[in-house]
Amino acid sequence: MSTDGIRARERAWLARLRPEDEAVIGSAVSDPMLVAEVVARVGRAAAGWAIEAGQAMAARRNVHGLSDVRYVHFRPRRSYEALALSAVVSLSGDHTPPAALRSEVSALVREAVPRGVSVDVGLQGVQLFHSDFLGRLFDWCGAHLPAESQAEVMRQMSADLFEGMAALSALMAQEFAVTRDRWLAGAAAARQEMVRDILAGRETSRDAAMSRLSYDLTVHHLALIAWSDTEVDGGADELADAATRLLTAAGCSSVLLVPTGTAKLWAWGGRVSGPPTPGPDRQSAPRNQGFPPHLRVALGRPGYALAGFRRSHEQALAAERAGRVGRSPGPVYDYERLELPILLHADPVAAAEFVTRVLGPLAADDPAMAELRSTLSAYLDDDRAVSAVAERLHIAKNTVLYRVKKAEQLRGRPVKEDRLAVHAALNFVEVFGPPSQRAD
Repeated sequence: MSTDGIRARERAWLARLRPEDEAVIGSAVSDPMLVAEVVARVGRAAAGWAIEAGQAMAARRNVHGLSDVRYVHFRPRRSYEALALSAVVSLSGDHTPPAALRSEVSALVREAVPRGVSVDVGLQGVQLFHSDFLGRLFDWCGAHLPAESQAEVMRQMSADLFEGMAALSALMAQEFAVTRDRWLAGAAAARQEMVRDILAGRETSRDAAMSRLSYDLTVHHLALIAWSDTEVDGGADELADAATRLLTAAGCSSVLLVPTGTAKLWAWGGRVSGPPTPGPDRQSAPRNQGFPPHLRVALGRPGYALAGFRRSHEQALAAERAGRVGRSPGPVYDYERLELPILLHADPVAAAEFVTRVLGPLAADDPAMAELRSTLSAYLDDDRAVSAVAERLHIAKNTVLYRVKKAEQLRGRPVKEDRLAVHAALNFVEVFGPPSQRAD
């Protein structure tokens, strides 16, 4: 059969693609112009299937090891949807990426470049997407195409998809080149480069660094990372204002702000007379100061001089990861409070085994078990003071006693026998969720 004949058959089968949910197009988070263009080029069925495939791939993005913090803010669902929509267009034999795709790629690259992500990493992401998408496409073909036509159609689909991904890679490389040139031309790049050199421990003149950053590196420091769950107009100014207010409230007399993207900021506060003190109510601090609900903040512990500058930032990064992948509601993720769960999470497999062994049935991802864990955690937090727990949870003292006894029965031993281990396991589950919930 000729190539044109195979493509005609391929396009005919493409029209039969059906997402499980016919309303899936309405759930798309991609640019509406992109969705509309793809619908016009390949039809609603194929566009809906691509959106559903993109959403599924985004949900399991960690499978390919792209869980590095650099990727976290890349809005994976929107990005994977856009790539899948472009890919399904190429299956029609038209390898020209949708015109509206450029804005999606441009937004992705604008987030990547300030984080130090290279074009090679971006192209690796395209390759990983290509492999995953092709596997899903072949699975669909195997389930829906007649056996006698599968080989021909799948071979042509593979070739067309390769051409489409090549065009997409060229577009991404071009956007990286343009965006990086603009970034490197800015003063912010010089400041961020200096900060990255300091954090990496590269040979740097302390006096030259302080002059360029307009920030004293010889004092006590408190590191902070602020980000937004959503992109809003004026988001960079909003993050800068939030960081400045929090650090000033902690007693810092100087502040260093380093934007690392359109919706993320690194910050440090300096204090000469002693370590900064973030305050007793860190968890609700942003909301108490009138900050918007989409704002999130991760705090390190105070540190002194260059070593403290680095260490506090490393701790803030660890707290940020815990906030992004865990289940703690925020809005502040404080390393000082999260330190033990974070340290346990350094070895996720061992942590899961520890939690399961210590909590037993209490570790299950079940509302009833969650209620018992919450009560038991408060019971240990308040040094087993039943009245204090009842007041804190707004329940009767008998209810507290019942739940604690029930938890002990499920574990098969009293809490007092291994109180520290139980408390640590409960804290871990509170931050990162039950072992069965986490895909590490």
